[in-house]
Amino acid sequence: MLDGFQDSFREEAYELLEHLEQALLQLEHEPDDRETISAVFRSMHTIKGSAAMFGFESISDFTHHIETVLDDVRNGKLPVTRELISLTLDSRDHIR
Repeated sequence: MLDGFQDSFREEAYELLEHLEQALLQLEHEPDDRETISAVFRSMHTIKGSAAMFGFESISDFTHHIETVLDDVRNGKLPVTRELISLTLDSRDHIR
Protein backbone atom coordinates (compact mmCIF):
# COMPACT_ATOMS: atom_id res chain seq x y z
CA MET A 1 0.00 0.00 0.00
CA LEU A 2 2.87 2.38 0.74
CA ASP A 3 4.04 1.95 -2.87
CA GLY A 4 0.86 3.63 -4.10
CA PHE A 5 1.44 6.58 -1.79
CA GLN A 6 5.08 6.77 -2.86
CA ASP A 7 3.94 6.84 -6.49
CA SER A 8 1.57 9.68 -5.60
CA PHE A 9 4.45 11.50 -3.91
CA ARG A 10 6.59 11.15 -7.01
CA GLU A 11 3.83 12.49 -9.24
CA GLU A 12 3.21 15.47 -6.97
CA ALA A 13 6.93 16.10 -6.58
CA TYR A 14 7.45 16.18 -10.35
CA GLU A 15 4.65 18.75 -10.65
CA LEU A 16 6.11 20.84 -7.82
CA LEU A 17 9.55 20.67 -9.43
CA GLU A 18 8.11 21.93 -12.71
CA HIS A 19 6.38 24.82 -10.91
CA LEU A 20 9.61 25.49 -9.05
CA GLU A 21 11.56 25.76 -12.29
CA GLN A 22 9.05 28.20 -13.76
CA ALA A 23 9.09 30.32 -10.60
CA LEU A 24 12.89 30.40 -10.53
CA LEU A 25 13.01 31.49 -14.16
CA GLN A 26 10.52 34.23 -13.33
CA LEU A 27 12.73 35.35 -10.44
CA GLU A 28 15.56 35.91 -12.90
CA HIS A 29 13.50 38.77 -14.34
CA GLU A 30 11.77 39.88 -11.14
CA PRO A 31 14.11 39.07 -8.23
CA ASP A 32 12.10 41.16 -5.75
CA ASP A 33 8.73 39.53 -6.46
CA ARG A 34 7.67 38.46 -2.96
CA GLU A 35 4.86 36.25 -4.25
CA THR A 36 7.22 34.27 -6.47
CA ILE A 37 9.80 34.00 -3.70
CA SER A 38 7.09 32.56 -1.44
CA ALA A 39 6.02 30.13 -4.18
CA VAL A 40 9.61 28.86 -4.51
CA PHE A 41 9.83 28.39 -0.74
CA ARG A 42 6.47 26.60 -0.58
CA SER A 43 7.49 24.18 -3.33
CA MET A 44 10.61 23.15 -1.46
CA HIS A 45 8.76 23.05 1.85
CA THR A 46 6.08 20.75 0.44
CA ILE A 47 8.60 18.44 -1.22
CA LYS A 48 10.59 18.24 2.02
CA GLY A 49 7.58 17.40 4.16
CA SER A 50 6.06 14.91 1.75
CA ALA A 51 9.40 13.19 1.19
CA ALA A 52 9.82 12.71 4.94
CA MET A 53 6.28 11.43 5.33
CA PHE A 54 6.76 8.76 2.65
CA GLY A 55 10.21 7.61 3.72
CA PHE A 56 12.39 9.47 1.22
CA GLU A 57 14.75 10.70 3.92
CA SER A 58 17.61 11.60 1.58
CA ILE A 59 15.30 13.89 -0.41
CA SER A 60 13.89 15.40 2.77
CA ASP A 61 17.33 16.00 4.28
CA PHE A 62 18.71 17.54 1.09
CA THR A 63 15.67 19.70 0.52
CA HIS A 64 15.75 20.91 4.12
CA HIS A 65 19.05 22.70 3.45
CA ILE A 66 17.67 24.45 0.39
CA GLU A 67 14.48 25.34 2.23
CA THR A 68 16.55 27.00 4.98
CA VAL A 69 18.31 29.23 2.46
CA LEU A 70 15.02 30.06 0.75
CA ASP A 71 13.51 30.95 4.12
CA ASP A 72 16.32 33.48 4.57
CA VAL A 73 15.48 34.91 1.14
CA ARG A 74 11.80 35.02 2.03
CA ASN A 75 12.60 36.84 5.27
CA GLY A 76 14.83 39.40 3.54
CA LYS A 77 18.10 38.08 4.99
CA LEU A 78 19.49 37.04 1.58
CA PRO A 79 18.92 38.60 -1.84
CA VAL A 80 17.86 36.72 -4.93
CA THR A 81 20.95 36.47 -7.12
CA ARG A 82 21.73 34.68 -10.35
CA GLU A 83 24.00 32.34 -8.38
CA LEU A 84 21.18 31.48 -5.96
CA ILE A 85 18.81 30.80 -8.84
CA SER A 86 21.42 28.66 -10.61
CA LEU A 87 22.18 26.63 -7.48
CA THR A 88 18.48 26.15 -6.76
CA LEU A 89 17.89 24.98 -10.33
CA ASP A 90 20.81 22.54 -9.93
CA SER A 91 19.24 21.36 -6.66
CA ARG A 92 15.92 20.90 -8.42
CA ASP A 93 17.61 18.69 -11.00
CA HIS A 94 19.28 16.69 -8.24
CA ILE A 95 15.98 16.14 -6.42
CA ARG A 96 14.31 15.04 -9.63
